[in-house]
Amino acid sequence: MKHRTFYAVAAAAVLTCTAGCTTPYRNGQECKTKMVETYPATLPKLSYEIPRVSYQGTRVVVEGSYTEKIPPAGVTPIKVTSVPVQAAVECTFEGGNLKTFQWLTPASLAEKYPLKPGTDDTE
Repeated sequence: MKHRTFYAVAAAAVLTCTAGCTTPYRNGQECKTKMVETYPATLPKLSYEIPRVSYQGTRVVVEGSYTEKIPPAGVTPIKVTSVPVQAAVECTFEGGNLKTFQWLTPASLAEKYPLKPGTDDTE
């Protein structure tokens, strides 16, 4: 009988301690989803890396890249060179809610989705 109480308390303690660990994971996945949603369909396929999450998931950076083909500079095209282009987004969260979203690179998307401070931050 004494062991059941111990196991119940231990299980409750483990669940309580690990409950906050899912917030950074959820924030990272939400930021990656927002990156995929706002990525233009006219650009080549985007490949992305694992989201990088700060302490308690308040800031998330998702990096990725896509290949862009560059034609040769000469008159007769011999070989088309492809160059990887870096792409990155930054999201900030307040708890589990998305506060800000911005593209960091490429410049064309950074201009389209700039960082907009929240309206409730004015004091």
